Amino acid sequence: MNLIMFDMDGTLFRTETSFFPSVREFASRHAFPVPDEEFLRSFIGQSGSAWRAWLEQLQLGKSTQELACEFDLLEQKYVKTQGELYPGTADVLRALALDGWKLGVCSNAPGWYAETILTRAGVRDLFTVIRVPSRPDQTKAMMLCEVWNELHPEQCAMVGDRADDIRAAHAGGYFAIGAVYGWAPQELELADVRIHDITEVPTALARHWSQEAVTERASAPVAVASAPVASEAPAPQQPVAQTPSTTRQVQEPLPVKPSVSVPQHEETPSLTIETPSETAPEPMAEAPAITRPVEPPTQTSPEPPAKAPAIVAHVEPVVTSPAPATPLRSTPETVTPRPAEPEPAAAIRKSWNLFRRHEDKPR
Repeated sequence: MNLIMFDMDGTLFRTETSFFPSVREFASRHAFPVPDEEFLRSFIGQSGSAWRAWLEQLQLGKSTQELACEFDLLEQKYVKTQGELYPGTADVLRALALDGWKLGVCSNAPGWYAETILTRAGVRDLFTVIRVPSRPDQTKAMMLCEVWNELHPEQCAMVGDRADDIRAAHAGGYFAIGAVYGWAPQELELADVRIHDITEVPTALARHWSQEAVTERASAPVAVASAPVASEAPAPQQPVAQTPSTTRQVQEPLPVKPSVSVPQHEETPSLTIETPSETAPEPMAEAPAITRPVEPPTQTSPEPPAKAPAIVAHVEPVVTSPAPATPLRSTPETVTPRPAEPEPAAAIRKSWNLFRRHEDKPR
């Protein structure tokens, strides 16, 4: 079963069509200035305690209970004669009922208020639940929780125009729809979705639950697709194959200082560097080995001087290279594919709206 609850004032009913005329007539009876409409808006949709406190402050020579009863009679008259729903409300309610939604009202107003308005509009038969406070301390959150405990709906939503409606919806686990066209659009920051016309309610409901169904179906294959991606990483070892001469020279303890002192003889630096590359690295550390190759120039062919710059190029990385023995072991880690594609952030979300506070799970 699917359930949708509506606030009355500012959501289904245009309160100004009956409340403002009632206040004007009440003020004329008791000869006090008529409050401006901005002041009267603060009472719409609120509990009756604030209204009774204002009646008591007027000090009209009657008890608060007598004044409240008198005003209720005036308002009943204007509700029956001038009260109007928002345009298109009756059609939306009928469409929701045909679509299988159970309709309800959750309001802080007296019981006769919702009964009279819905009966006058010809939609009273569409509503299964009409919930108003049964005691002074009963809030909308309590009433919505009681309704859910009685009906146990699979999908439930609450439509209201004030922060009290949104907080009550979240407390009861309802999908909160904020009516921006009502009396307090600035209080709807925490609504799950906001509508600017009553006719947008069916679209908001369909979009919300269809989006949740798509998200749940999409989240299952994502977890399965991420497993083979990790196994495809071959971890190749081929990039390590480079010139072994460089690795041998890196392991030498301190070959840098003797190689720097050799260039004092400008004629024979190339010959002195050849001998350590062909033999073990130990002769390079000996200073006498530098003078021996200078006397017999015939032992080597004229080609070695051309090789000298290539050998010097090998020496330069030795001076600047770091101390670790295996500097290329970190390359396979960069080859592994990035797992960002099979794990989109949207798949984790249960709802399409940035402001959601509760997850609607099957109950």
